[in-house]
Formats: sequence, C-alpha cells, structure tokens
Amino acid sequence: MSKAFPRKPFYGLAEICTRWSLQEADIAAYVLAGELTLSIPVAGVRVETYEDDEDSDGRSFRIPTGTRWIVGTMDLGRVDAWSVLQHASQTVGHFYGATPGESFDLPDQNDQPGTLLVDRQALVLRHAEMERFEGVQGIGAGDPVASDGPEGPGRKRSRGAPPKYDWESFWVEIINTIWADGAPRTQAELMQRMLDWFATELGPDDVPCESSIKLRLSRIWPTIKPDIGRPSALSAVKSATAQHSPGKARATSR
Repeated sequence: MSKAFPRKPFYGLAEICTRWSLQEADIAAYVLAGELTLSIPVAGVRVETYEDDEDSDGRSFRIPTGTRWIVGTMDLGRVDAWSVLQHASQTVGHFYGATPGESFDLPDQNDQPGTLLVDRQALVLRHAEMERFEGVQGIGAGDPVASDGPEGPGRKRSRGAPPKYDWESFWVEIINTIWADGAPRTQAELMQRMLDWFATELGPDDVPCESSIKLRLSRIWPTIKPDIGRPSALSAVKSATAQHSPGKARATSR
C-alpha cells in the first residue's frame, strides 16, 4: 500500500521504494521490463531535439527538429536506466521527453558523441509517471487503467501528454485538399498549404518544423504529384466516379 507524502514534480528512488514498499531491485525489474520510466533532473542542458517516427514497414527513424535548453527532467531509456541502477553510474547520450515521440541527443563534443554521466542517486520518478504506474498496478490513489503492455522510451507509449501535433488530422486534411482541388503543382506548395493549416489550427507560433512536414509528404508525393494529363491520383478517381455515377448516367440519357 502506498504511503502519502506531499506532491512534488519528481521523487527520489528511496521515496518511491518507501511509498510502494519495494526494494530497489524491484524497481530495476520494472524498469528493464519497460513498465516504469526513470528520469534525471537537469538545470539548463542544451540538447538536439528529434521527433521519432516509423515508416510504413515499421522501421524507426528520427526527424531533427532543432535545439533547446532543458530545465526540468529528461527520461532515460530502459537499458540505460537499468545499467545505472546496476553499476551505480553510466554515461548516457540519448534521452527522451515526457511527450511520446520526442527524444534528445547531447551535442557532439570534440567530434565525439556527447554524453552525460548519470549517477544512481540522481535518478528520479516524475509525478505523472508515478501516477500512471500506480493506475496500471491498482495501487495508491489512482484507479486501475488498461495497459496494452510495457511502456517506456523507445516504444510507442500511451503515458504522458498526447502527441503535440495531430498528424492523423494532417493526413485527412491532405486528402480533403486534393479531393477538392487536385494536387498542388509542387511538393513545396503542398507543404506551405499544410504549414498554413497548422497555423490556423494551432496558431502561427506553434507549428511543426518544415522538415517534419516535408518528410511525411515525401512518402506520398510520388503518388499524388500531377502528371501530364493526370492532375492527381485522387482527382482522377474523383473524375471517374463522377462519370460513372447513376446521376451522371441519367443526365446523359435524357
């Protein structure tokens, strides 16, 4: 049974072990299984940011989205976190954000990948991750919630905040745009349309970077780009549907 203590942004391992009546070895088992995500607090660490995604074959790839300074927490991958627990410290160069699909790398140092030495005593558990875990386990103040399996960095995660950008609606908007007007003449024109759409939906200061949109459009552009005599794949289908619709046939027969 969990023990009450004041709400904080994150908690040390000793606090969590006391709250859940577990040993550190138990925490390590949950971490290695991908069922619990540990973090480290940082106060002003510059990182290179990425958006993680998968292609149609399920292969992972990363889209660079810029750089930023982190003041708060960064999540560790399960192997790195487990190694820190086992060996007291571990150099780590790759971290994850609380938002699914967001990851960080430390900038290169002297032409070598940047790393940070993480000590066991620096490991913490974010409040949101504590509540998520307690909900899954049916302990503490939270109610049990459905779990489809292990969750953690490097996997598709249901915990934490929802994805920052609604990419499903993005694809729907592309289909609607092409269905109504045909494909734009160039991929750049379509990208600008989608940037404008995001700006309308989210505000001009909160849109995805151009590289994120361009990479997604590159998957479909060879199929939908206008060809001579074929405005686009979707508009061609639309035209054929109109020509063979019952309404069109009746109009022709009159």
